Amino acid sequence: MRSRWLNHRQRLKRGVALILIWALATMPVVTQTAAPPPLSEVVRKSYLEIPELSRTAGYPASEIEAYGKALEQEAEGEKKRLEAEKKRDEDVVKGLRRSLDQLNKRASRDGESEVAERRRLHCEILKIENHIRESEVARKQGVPIALENKRAKLTLLQKWPSELRKIEQEIAAGRARARRYGDVEDIGIRVIAAGQEKDVKLGQDAINELKAYGLMPPEWQDPALSGYVRQLADQVAVNSDLKIPLKVTVLESEEVNAFALPGGYLFINTGLIARTETESELVGVMAHELAHITARHSAKLMKRATIAGIIYQAAQVAAMILTGGIVGVGTYYALQYGFLGLGLVLDLALLGVSREYEDEADQLGVQYAWKAGYDPRGFITLFDKLAMEKGYVTTSSFFRTHPPFAERILSSFRELAWLPEGGNLQVDSLRYQEVKRQMMKLIEESKRSGGKRPTLKRFPDCEDEAKKPIAIDGAGESRADKRSE
Repeated sequence: MRSRWLNHRQRLKRGVALILIWALATMPVVTQTAAPPPLSEVVRKSYLEIPELSRTAGYPASEIEAYGKALEQEAEGEKKRLEAEKKRDEDVVKGLRRSLDQLNKRASRDGESEVAERRRLHCEILKIENHIRESEVARKQGVPIALENKRAKLTLLQKWPSELRKIEQEIAAGRARARRYGDVEDIGIRVIAAGQEKDVKLGQDAINELKAYGLMPPEWQDPALSGYVRQLADQVAVNSDLKIPLKVTVLESEEVNAFALPGGYLFINTGLIARTETESELVGVMAHELAHITARHSAKLMKRATIAGIIYQAAQVAAMILTGGIVGVGTYYALQYGFLGLGLVLDLALLGVSREYEDEADQLGVQYAWKAGYDPRGFITLFDKLAMEKGYVTTSSFFRTHPPFAERILSSFRELAWLPEGGNLQVDSLRYQEVKRQMMKLIEESKRSGGKRPTLKRFPDCEDEAKKPIAIDGAGESRADKRSE
């Protein structure tokens, strides 16, 4: 009897164990997923990280909209802070100038103490005036650029999943080539804008006028860098829709920019090369500028303007800056320390810059970089890094001629998704790194040897502190960012 009861008990235990095993096997597995990063962290990420994040994180539209408004409020607050700081600095300068007037009334000639005091006052005035002008660049250029760059990332985060689905559906339906400039396999054969040869004289006239007014920076004299840049640009050009010879010049300028003039003239500043980190970033800028030439953007925008009128106007602006006049974004500081470039004084029509044409140049630039065998995301990564930099003075020219807005970033990612897959796209090269290192070495040697550009004003030998860019909250982490975390 006892034996039967024990056997029954054992069978019961086995049954319960089997039931438990079955229950555990059929239970849904609950995995802990990491919480998506706060939006304040998202806007500090690279553009290249956001498409993947947009497919996995699933931020509510209301949260994105609310954070966008917080960023706008923060930008307005930063502008007001900079304006108040400017007024305080102006009051300080007035006081220093009063001290200078009092010094001038002491005697007809300076003794040793007066010489030292005058030098101190001069340096203090210059230092604070530089700070005022740089703050103006930050207020009128930098803060809006930083805001627009962050908003572009929020737009990409919100819209990319649906945009990608549409593109994948169009490709699957065989309609990839139905988009504007969708015939990428015909690059070099197709015609984007007929009559490129008509623009050669226009471009040459512009160069002659720029040189006549002294606006064109000097050419870089190191043949290794110039030869490398020309060879790289030619590689992009033969994989573009350019129908005329390309003429490439490397300019010795700290301006972070590149620009193209009608008729196949491409200018690359040493300041831009210094700021790129990979060969694909340099190629991205070249491809974008070549697109302006192939699509004849300058010729289309300059129907009524004349080269002489445009260059004369640019010379007037530069002269106003040199003599301390109040111009647009307050760029006197930039000019005095070699950062002002043509991008801040030239009429944008001559450079073919407009919202519509920038979008078109972005699309064609992506195609040309891809066709040349380079990762076409290089332009996007450079664009992003420059927009997130603090200081703004050296990059203000770049964003005047390459204005940031959300649609052009989204358009670039669309074109990347449309392009055929495959191929080993190049990001960097040893030659690029070697040539860039040599360039940086030569620039540093020139600075150490005291090489300075001539100016129309004579300044005392003040401490280098006056030349250092100020840090502006709006470029990096803002108070709105911190609240979101």
